[in-house]
Amino acid sequence: MPTRTRVEYLYRDASNYKRWGEFIVEGKLRKEDLKPFLFDGEWFVPTEVGLPHLLDLPMTEDDHWLHEFTKFVATDEGESECTSAELISRFRDAYRRGWFSQLI
Repeated sequence: MPTRTRVEYLYRDASNYKRWGEFIVEGKLRKEDLKPFLFDGEWFVPTEVGLPHLLDLPMTEDDHWLHEFTKFVATDEGESECTSAELISRFRDAYRRGWFSQLI
């Protein structure tokens, strides 16, 4: 039985150009575990929770900071970024302080 979760996420700019990324957490994780802490129930700023931002800098007029989740898959492969509990805690903290607090 898999002991990790591969999380896939996406950056989509205003022109609908897309970039994908992924990371692995130790333990089971579902979008529903993070949804209460997402901006408008859907979006997050990866740098606010210690994850890589997928957009190229410098930003253009089509760019913004928001990313979205695309898939959560059970796996035994890869190195874990953190535990699922640690990631949930990071998301809770970002939500409480405001998703854009470190960008201002």
